[in-house]
Amino acid sequence: MLMGIDRYIILGFAGLYTIFMLLTKDLFVKYLASLYAVSFMMIYVAYYLESIGFNPTVYNLMKVAGYVFLGYTFFENIKLIKRFRNLESRIYIDPLTGVKNRKFLEEIFKIEVEKYKRFRKPFCLIFIDLNNFKKINDVYGHSVGDKILKEVAKKIKESVDDDQYIIRYGGDEFIVILETLPEDLLRLIEKLMENLKINYEGIEVSAAIGSACFPKDGVELHELIEKADKRMYKIKEFQKKLTQA
Repeated sequence: MLMGIDRYIILGFAGLYTIFMLLTKDLFVKYLASLYAVSFMMIYVAYYLESIGFNPTVYNLMKVAGYVFLGYTFFENIKLIKRFRNLESRIYIDPLTGVKNRKFLEEIFKIEVEKYKRFRKPFCLIFIDLNNFKKINDVYGHSVGDKILKEVAKKIKESVDDDQYIIRYGGDEFIVILETLPEDLLRLIEKLMENLKINYEGIEVSAAIGSACFPKDGVELHELIEKADKRMYKIKEFQKKLTQA
């Protein structure tokens, strides 16, 4: 039988993981914390029932269930750590801008889909294309164009949260992957369009942005990109009409 103080240590772990579960935003971390909290609580209750002379069959079954649950949680934790270490060990950084690259997009999409299957949490993709970037390259050369791309990546980082993923999709195209509500998505797009205005020697580089959400707009990565790209081009055409008016 555990001493009283040992039971309270177990109870303390249950409370600690419960607080961690409530405070964290990451769904996988929340999931693991909840498993740990339930495991420790089951073990605590089992030893408490034993201390007051409750039915041995009940508290022994609860002990077994608690420790089995704890073991399951431990292996879930190891599996998740291995998966993220595998992500980090590969080359997923765009060397020019310092944000993630196209390969990372494929991997994080798989993880976000798995999150959706477990938690029914939709996620969205924002597609960003730069207006007048080709003109910068044509007039001032690719070295200046590279500086503009670095500045754009920096401004995107400043505009989004730390748990949102920024990817350089190719050339002057960027993608942001995020879990968000529709109204928050619109606010972020407005913020990005305002922040991604760079004037270089009289040439103004700005952003045309489209978005698509999983699973409403598609269940495959290419479907979401195509949908966001089409919406982005509609905005781009509208912006051209405004400048010509």
